[in-house]
Amino acid sequence: MKNASEETTYHLLGNLKFNMLSAKAWNKKLFYFQFLCVIPNVLSGFIGALLPAKLVEALELKVDMGKLIGIIIGLICAMWICDTVYKTTYQYLYRNSMSLALYYDKLCFRKMMHIDYDRLETPENQKLIKNVWNVLRNEFAIRNSVTGMPDLFIAVLSSVWYGVLLFSKNPLIILIELICVVISYLILLRSRKIYTTKSKEVGPFSKEAAYINRQAMDRAAGKDIRIFQMQDLFLAKYNHAIKGMNKVYDYIHNNYIVQGIITNITVFISYILPHGYLLYLLMVNKILTVSEFVLYSGLIGQFSSQFYSMLSCLRGLNPVSASIEHIRRFLDMEESRKTGEGIGQQRLAEMMTNGVQIKLRGVSYTYPGKDTATLKNLNLVIQPNEKLALIGLNGAGKTTLVKLLCGFYQPTEGEILINDIPASNFSAEEHETLISALFQDSMVLPLTLDANLTGAQKEKIDKEYLTKMLNISGFLTRYSKLSLKGDTLLVREVNENATDFSGGEKQKLFFARALYKKAPLLILDEPTAALDPIAENELYQKYGEASQNRTSIFISHRLSSTRFCDRIILLEDAQIKEEGSHEELMMLNGRYAELYELQSKYYKGADAHKEESDEKAGMD
Repeated sequence: MKNASEETTYHLLGNLKFNMLSAKAWNKKLFYFQFLCVIPNVLSGFIGALLPAKLVEALELKVDMGKLIGIIIGLICAMWICDTVYKTTYQYLYRNSMSLALYYDKLCFRKMMHIDYDRLETPENQKLIKNVWNVLRNEFAIRNSVTGMPDLFIAVLSSVWYGVLLFSKNPLIILIELICVVISYLILLRSRKIYTTKSKEVGPFSKEAAYINRQAMDRAAGKDIRIFQMQDLFLAKYNHAIKGMNKVYDYIHNNYIVQGIITNITVFISYILPHGYLLYLLMVNKILTVSEFVLYSGLIGQFSSQFYSMLSCLRGLNPVSASIEHIRRFLDMEESRKTGEGIGQQRLAEMMTNGVQIKLRGVSYTYPGKDTATLKNLNLVIQPNEKLALIGLNGAGKTTLVKLLCGFYQPTEGEILINDIPASNFSAEEHETLISALFQDSMVLPLTLDANLTGAQKEKIDKEYLTKMLNISGFLTRYSKLSLKGDTLLVREVNENATDFSGGEKQKLFFARALYKKAPLLILDEPTAALDPIAENELYQKYGEASQNRTSIFISHRLSSTRFCDRIILLEDAQIKEEGSHEELMMLNGRYAELYELQSKYYKGADAHKEESDEKAGMD
């Protein structure tokens, strides 16, 4: 499996080019203004070097005062115009560069929604995704990716221009400058290498600090932190992470301090030697006029300043390039391994009407990087309209099997067939259309209640059918009591006037959502986990109506809750250990019977304890 586009090499220039083209796709002004502000700045710098030389030359030639004033005013006006154009365009870039993050947000969100689920779970891709979100939330990374390019263009163009002018006077001047520049550049390369290597060490500490920070801010975790008095432990762990990051950053910053000292020495040399040479030409050889000395002195200063500015820009663009590289790697990730072109609307419609049969033939699944298979050589047929219970201890592979059936994972061995058609032949949209599910970790979205229940626009909702499913799920009573009914907003973190529901109410909400989708395969993963016994019993009584004309898979740890199913599958040691109806498995007197008896003793013990407590209460 290709993860995070690991086979592709990304370079600084390629990353910067990609970012500029992205700016063009988002806002053409962000692209063209990066070039528009270059020429005025370069001209302004050249005029700044030319102005004092022209003034000295006019004095040498004893030019008329009126003409001299005219020359000075003309050059100053030209500088002002250039500066105005530069600052106006640069301010536009600065103010609007942040909006480029919205474009990358859109690209990355779209990508996230279309990548195979199993690809998102690999450690390599998890790390990449975390880096991408950090980039998108860092305003300076995106802003500098736009505003840094004009600075680089200005420095490159100015260096070339001033270099040509100085070379035409004497190549020795440029030679001295280039030697100093080469030394500085080698130091820069070493610093970049150290930065790249050491910055990777920040990751684990940053991940630890981010996790602790999230938990400290989380309302649910806050109860445990206070009851078990974990405040000092949390602070100690957080301090450990902060100290770890600071240690790495100190090393990087100390390296930059050393680099800065050496660079300043080379800058001093690059100034003193060329100017000494110009003085030699002026005072000894007398082949240089004072005005020429002033001009070339200014050009040396501009060349040196712009060349070092270019190196500084390259250094500054290094983290920018790294940020853009994260985004490019993510966007270049292969989205799906499915090669099937789909089964067509007609066959899909037939399955939606007549139901589906699921076959597993020698299905095995091993997680990437693991040596032991989570599921091994499963052979199973689930008939249309069958109610199947899937049970097993934690780690037995129930969740993995569900993800295989949903198409989130692809078998590492064997195949899954839907109505005798390999699942790999279905498009992702077709596969998803056939399945409705209630997962353990379902979540509400910051939308209206009806949008959460149906996933549809208000005008497209079948209200009569929705009411029926709300009644079956047990959520209709709570739904009816809401003043805004289906228009009620959810998630208070996003919507100020939103309504929150209890865990049991959310479970009923998710059940109603699963039922509303008219899919022929219904998967319920621990649907009663947050329900009280009365609500649980009511759900079981209505489950037959809910699963009518559907193939349904019911996953639960409570063995007593699976008795209404047609067949029970017991997973253990990555394989199907036992299968049959409740009565058949009890008669088999195997592993299922053992687990059932253990749970029955627990419930019986609880009931006996309750009866004893009631008797004592009556005696009192």
